[in-house]
Amino acid sequence: MPDQSFDHIFAPGFVTSSDFKSPLQVVKGPAPPRPRQAHGSSLLDQVAIIQGQIAALEAARLALGVPQRAGIAVAIEIKPKGILDYKTFEWRRDGIEVLSVTESDESDLVVIHVPDGKLSALQSRILDYLNPARDVHNPKKPYEAPKPKNSALINVIESIRRAAFIEFWTDDSPLPEMEEPTWMQVWLRQTDANPAETRARFVAICNRFEIDVAEGYVRFPGRVVVAITATRAAIENAVELLDMIAEVRRVSPTAEFFLRTLTPREQNEWIENLLERTTYTAEGDVPYVTLFDTGVNYGHPLIGPVLHAGDAKAYDAAWLGTDHEGHGTEMAGVAVYGDLTTHLASSDPIEISHRLESIKILPPQGVIPKALWGYVVEQSTAIAEEGTEDRARVFAMMTTASASPTGAPSEWSATIDQLAFGREPINLHAVVPDGGVRKQRLFVLSAGNVQWNEWLHYPNVNLESPVQDPGQSWNALTVGAATHLVHVDGAQYPSYAPIAAHGGLSPATTTSRLWNRGWPFKPDVVAEGGNGCIDSGTMVSVGPESLRLTTTNKDFIQRPLTETGDTSAAAAHAARLCAALKARYSDYWPETIRGLVIHGAVYTPRMLDGLSATPSKEEKETLLRTCGYGLINEDRSIGSTTRRPTYVVQKEITPYRRDGSSVKLGNLDLHELPWPSDELAALREAMVEMKVTLSYFVEPNPSSRGWQSKFRYQSFALRFAVKGASEDVERFSKRVNQLEREEESKEKFGDPDSADWVLGAQLRVRGSVHSDVWRGTAAKLAAKSQIAVLPVGGWWKDWAEAHQGECHGRYSLIVSLEVAETVDIDLYTPIANAVQVAVRNVVEVPGT
Repeated sequence: MPDQSFDHIFAPGFVTSSDFKSPLQVVKGPAPPRPRQAHGSSLLDQVAIIQGQIAALEAARLALGVPQRAGIAVAIEIKPKGILDYKTFEWRRDGIEVLSVTESDESDLVVIHVPDGKLSALQSRILDYLNPARDVHNPKKPYEAPKPKNSALINVIESIRRAAFIEFWTDDSPLPEMEEPTWMQVWLRQTDANPAETRARFVAICNRFEIDVAEGYVRFPGRVVVAITATRAAIENAVELLDMIAEVRRVSPTAEFFLRTLTPREQNEWIENLLERTTYTAEGDVPYVTLFDTGVNYGHPLIGPVLHAGDAKAYDAAWLGTDHEGHGTEMAGVAVYGDLTTHLASSDPIEISHRLESIKILPPQGVIPKALWGYVVEQSTAIAEEGTEDRARVFAMMTTASASPTGAPSEWSATIDQLAFGREPINLHAVVPDGGVRKQRLFVLSAGNVQWNEWLHYPNVNLESPVQDPGQSWNALTVGAATHLVHVDGAQYPSYAPIAAHGGLSPATTTSRLWNRGWPFKPDVVAEGGNGCIDSGTMVSVGPESLRLTTTNKDFIQRPLTETGDTSAAAAHAARLCAALKARYSDYWPETIRGLVIHGAVYTPRMLDGLSATPSKEEKETLLRTCGYGLINEDRSIGSTTRRPTYVVQKEITPYRRDGSSVKLGNLDLHELPWPSDELAALREAMVEMKVTLSYFVEPNPSSRGWQSKFRYQSFALRFAVKGASEDVERFSKRVNQLEREEESKEKFGDPDSADWVLGAQLRVRGSVHSDVWRGTAAKLAAKSQIAVLPVGGWWKDWAEAHQGECHGRYSLIVSLEVAETVDIDLYTPIANAVQVAVRNVVEVPGT
């Protein structure tokens, strides 16, 4: 008999904050030596060539009537790659700015904007490098010969040239055709306090180059993103003549939805029976799933009780809010009920504790006239929230487009990150430190689908098909598909064999196996997405019905039910779970809801089949980039049991602090965990698990400027560390905080229990959610009673001009313990009691 489900144990936390200094040091290798005279002279000659090109550029600007003395873009090749922090080129006194950084196999290319008359800043650094009188000594190594001044910079510069269109093209896709009109995104340097003025100035000049600029823009720190239609030839001329462009990227077409309409086995009377057994929680402060899709036909008898006509809206009011295509109504059914097959075949009562909203983001005919999907999501979010700002929402979107194979952010995914973080992007020309009210939001996204006609190559095609845009969003919950649907009627389909095995990856899902290692693990989780068959060993069949999910049909008068599946249905499943969590825990933050979905996920035996007995780091990373943190599990995410208590903390933190003119790491939070040490110690050598999940939302910085140091994508980042069983409190504090050590101490401090973690400290740190499992004896767990949450680098710290050094962030810390069902113990009650006593003591303190 399963354990009774209890609410998770929520507390302000037994936590103390202290100043923090990281004990970690990153040391880059030295720049390789070059033949000084020959190398420096060659670079000077290259700078001189650029200087000579400026006069011709100014003459062209004059002839076309565009602003003169606007500066020039310079491309600098760095070799070997990764050896230089590219904030080195941000020479603010000279007005020089890094526009973009792109990588190749052996080198990096840095494009900088050099204002008129400031090329001398680069020239003077090369001259100092060539001048022996400017050589510098290292006072810490007096025995070494002096080195040329600026050698760390000049020795890694392979070449310098005037930037052409190809240097502004930061996308992974091929360059556009020269004379074929193409949609492109242009990332503009924000040169005015008002981003709308930056766009307006760009539009005015574009009119002279036969470049059409689409309505709307999206802004990020230092950038205004617009969409254009132009030939490559036209934009190349614009790149040469305009001072405003920082980078150019493609605009991806949206992915098609591959639906199959099969004859439903269920009829209207079954729906009526289901409605008689369904209770809908009274309206009020119930959470909503807000679908961004093709609209929803709210007249459907199963949808009507949860979606009012006034909550079915459209990005363009002329489209109306009804569903013209079918996909939105199908997703609505899953987002409310899950797979209807289970409910229709049952006689049990069900309760629906959330509602629906719908924003139609796809037009009834043609394609959406917007080339900036981030702008569409931003405007649709505003439409949903207008007049109902206080509703608790889970935004769900299944529309995807092909994405970068590296996992790099796009305008679309970064806009979702900004909306999730919950404040307007900062304006570098009118910075208000930590200004504005934040409204954090939770987005659930589909990972995107492998086209059904490629399922014949399962699973290799899934491993080679990257998660689609905007699924690379750091803050969103990105959902892939797995399946338990494997039954095929052999009498009816004698030549059919299911593609995926029970508990395996769905043939529709995409993965992040090809992404660069620095980007998050995606999908975050997987959910039921159905299966497919191979007919006669050669042909793909989507279905039959037994391998798909039953849901609501847009043409409900003719056929009230239809089938659905793939990552769209999986994302709808996850959105339903998020809404159920919010309904049960109304005070939980979006960061906490996302964290609980991930925290409760588990791997199926099939997912673990490919691992060796002692999995390597590479095997574990492959699993994470294929299945995320596993299959969602409603019971584990929503409730605790006596053998599996879950402890939840929500906390604000100041990750950085000002120290004079610089910004340093801020606070470390040390959490005392109220573990029942006596009960655990009594279990002695019994094996137990502790799972820790740290979830927070970052503010994005998506321009392609290297995503390191000053130009990191994330505004701030956090890590967690757990006290070792053999460590005392003092030694643990010294391990995680340099400030707790003696100034001259050379002692090494490592985690004594590092081998007991499933993923480990190096692997679990990607993205903005970190989850790991510790396995060991109950006796050891009894002593692991502290968790430190500590900051690491982000652009808030390193980008001084942004003035965000003292911003606060917030995080959710989720910790659960678990013992085997054969162990007779109640861990939940003593933890809950300890929290209640602590909270009561705080409340009763006089003067608080």
